[in-house]
Order: sequence, then structure tokens, then C-alpha cells
Amino acid sequence: MQNDQLHKLLSKQVNRFLDTESQGREDVVKFLKVVSDSYVNFDRDKELFEHSSSLNEKEYAEINIRLKDEIGQRRRSIEKLIEAIHSLETDNSLPSFDADNLLLLVDYLQKQIDNRKKMETELRQAKDAAEKATQAKSEFLSMMSHEIRTPLNAIVGMTYLMQQEECSPTMADNLKTLQFSTDNLHVLINDILDFSKIEAGKVDLEATPFDFKQLVSNIKRANQVKAEEKGNRIRLMVDDDIPDSLIGDPLRLGQILSNLVSNAVKFTINGSISLEISLVSKTDEEAQIYVSVKDSGIGIPPDKQELIFEQFTQANSETTRKFGGTGLGLVITKKLLELHGSKIQLESEEGKGAKFYFTLKLKIGNGIKTIQAPVAESINEVSLKGVKVLLVEDYPVNVKVASKFLTRWEIDFDVAENGLVAVEKYKNGKYDVILMDLLMPEMDGYTATLRIRELNPTIPIIALTASATLNNQDRAFEVGMNDYVTKPFNPKELFQKIGKYSHRGS
Repeated sequence: MQNDQLHKLLSKQVNRFLDTESQGREDVVKFLKVVSDSYVNFDRDKELFEHSSSLNEKEYAEINIRLKDEIGQRRRSIEKLIEAIHSLETDNSLPSFDADNLLLLVDYLQKQIDNRKKMETELRQAKDAAEKATQAKSEFLSMMSHEIRTPLNAIVGMTYLMQQEECSPTMADNLKTLQFSTDNLHVLINDILDFSKIEAGKVDLEATPFDFKQLVSNIKRANQVKAEEKGNRIRLMVDDDIPDSLIGDPLRLGQILSNLVSNAVKFTINGSISLEISLVSKTDEEAQIYVSVKDSGIGIPPDKQELIFEQFTQANSETTRKFGGTGLGLVITKKLLELHGSKIQLESEEGKGAKFYFTLKLKIGNGIKTIQAPVAESINEVSLKGVKVLLVEDYPVNVKVASKFLTRWEIDFDVAENGLVAVEKYKNGKYDVILMDLLMPEMDGYTATLRIRELNPTIPIIALTASATLNNQDRAFEVGMNDYVTKPFNPKELFQKIGKYSHRGS
């Protein structure tokens, strides 16, 4: 065996310690081969070990980095859990514990989440109960409004009829007092109904073109007589730069202004009331309007000025006894202005009058819709002779009142005490107009209207009812009624609508 076939280290040792003859012996050669193979195997194992060691160090480094990342993530998770627990705590009773114990933190957090879910469930139940209570209150107020309007209709109607007759000065004065009282009661009922609708969130503002300057002029005119009775003078100051056409809800804006002006008239004697509207700013699309109502009346002490905007509250108990009212007018005004995105402001001193003011942002219109004068304006306001009416009414006193007016207008009419009778009478008779109450025994006015519409889709049906809610009005039109008159009814309004739908206007 040649030395160059041996491992390098073994070859050196052989050349150093063995002579040539010894190296050639067969047994020595075999031995050297075995030793050489051992050297080779050792070197190979050494290389494998070193390679393995280098790989292990690299893997260890990678594992170490991953471990550090996992530890960091775990630490951050624990911190987030602690933050979550603190956010859920309501009694500041977070216990002290080992922040490294993730299982303890998760368990504690789960308990807090369960408690929060329980609280949320209880809050939802309380919210549902509150909404049901509000709805029940709204329905109660609506029902009471209906029940009060029904007899009030008889009082208003009979008072009106008696005023048309010849009577002594004393009786005329008594009737005037009675009318004043019924007017106040009517306003009270409307205030309560409006308040209940606003509180129940059932007031939606319209967006129609209207003339703001004409609106405030009408408000002044409507309150002029009452103001003069108390020795007051109403002054109106209108900025000519206000656009002729603005877009908004003239009914609700009129209610706001009317509340403020009538309030000023009520609390002022032998004084003045100033109604001012002016233009604050204007763009091509929008105008900002300033509105103020100032009076020289009794004024409001500073410590009572917030109080007057609370429901059913006056500045003091003597105010109610002396001037009357429910204290709802300003509450309704405040809430209606909030619906417009505005806020009522007040400046006042006791004994020196009060000034209520606010600003409104309204879009500018392209023009005011032309409102055609009702056909009834040209109707003979004395007689509707030749008209045949079916009066559907279950309340005997209201039947009597309506009958007197129909007779006065020379209208031929029949009476049905409920919807069921009305349907049968309609089948057997010929009528020009039907006056339909809504809430009646046996069959209500809605169902009766549906039945009659099956027989005749065009017969004019006018709701004549003490139910004044928007829901009732909407439902009345849905079932096919043509118009709606609320009790206590205005005789002229009812006369005109009967004339309009019976086509007797000319």
C-alpha cells in the first residue's frame, strides 16, 4: 500500500517511525489501512459535527428571536387586557394580581365582559320600558284630548249659534266671556297635544316656499284684538331685504311666533309689544334671519329664566292664577326651534319686560306656490239648500249641535249613530257629502269609509272628529277620506268644505 493512499497524518507518522521493509509487510499494510480509515472517518465526523453545530447556532438564534417576539407580544397582550379591564371597571375595584398570569387576566376580563353584557341588557330593557311609557303617555294625552274636544265641540258650537241670535247686552257679554273661556281651553288642549307629539318625536318639519314677511304680518293681525283689549300696542318691524320666498315649515314657524307674541300680550298691560325680523346674512342659497319679540310687561327674574322653559312651569305660582296658561307655550317653542337647529334666547328683568329672540337659517326659494282661493270663498254663506248630507256621529250632544248648523244652512241630512248604520243608510239613500266621525261603537269611521268606498269610490267623505293626531289624519286619508275637520269645528270652515265637495260653489 502506498503512503499517498493513507491519511495525511498517518502517512507522516509511518514515514517517520517505520522503515521501508516494515511498511511492505502484508500484516502492517492491513493494519495501516484500518488506522487510515479511522482517521478518515474521524475527519468526516468532525466536519459533520462542525456543520451541525453551525446550523444549530443559527436555528437557536432564530428561535431565540421568535421567542423574544412571542414574549413581547404576550406582554403587549397583557397590557391590552389590563387596559380593557380598566375600561370595563365601574367601581374602581380592579384587584392586584400578577400581570404575567395571562390566564388570570383573561378570566377576570371575561367576568367583566359578562357583567357589562348584563348591564347593557338591563339598560336596553329600561330603555324599552321608558319608550313604552312615553308611548303610553302620548296615547293617554291623545285620548284625553279627544275626550275633552268632544264636549267642547258642543260648547263652542252652541256659543256660536247663540251669538248669532238676538240677545240682551248682558247675555251678549256673558256669551263673549264664555267664548273667551272656550278659546283658552281649546288652546290648552292643542298645547298638550302638540307637546305630546313633539316629545314622542312625531313632528316632521315641512319644506315649502312661503313669505316670511306675510307670515309675521298675519301673526300681528291675529293678536291685535287681544292686545287692544289689554291696552297694548303691537309694533312690527320688517327688514325689506328679507327674500320674498323662503323654504321652511310656515305652520310650525307661525306657531313659534304666535306663542311668543301671545305670551307677550298675556303678560303685558297698557304697554307695547315689538315684533322684529331682520336679515343677518344672505348667500345665493340661504338666508339667516333674526327674530325678536320684546314686551314691556311683568318681566322675569334672572333666577327664574331657565325655569320657564320647563314643562308645566311658570315663573311663580301667582302667574298661573293671575294670567292663566299651562306653561307649555315656551316649552313647545323651545323644542320647535331645536328642530329647526336654533335656540331661544332671553333677556329680561323683573318689572321691565322681556325680550325673546333667535336666529333661523332658511333656504331661499324661487317663488311662492300660488295658493288658489278655496271654492268655498264664493259660496253663499247663508244657504246650501239642495245639498243632502249623511251625518255619522255617536255623541248625542254633537249630533244636536251639527244638526242646528245643517238646519241653519238649509241642508237636508240624515243621522247615523255609528259606522254600521252609516253603511246601511248609504246603501238605501242618495247623498252629496258624508260627514264621518272616526271613533264610534259597532263600527268605526275608518272601516265604514272602506265599506262605502267599495260601493262608491267618489262620494265625498269629510272626517268630522275630535281625534286631532297626525296618525289619525294619515289613516283617514289612507282609507279614502277626502278632507279632515277637527272638533271643535269652525262653522265657516265646515260650511265651506261642504259647499266645495258638494259642488255648490259658484
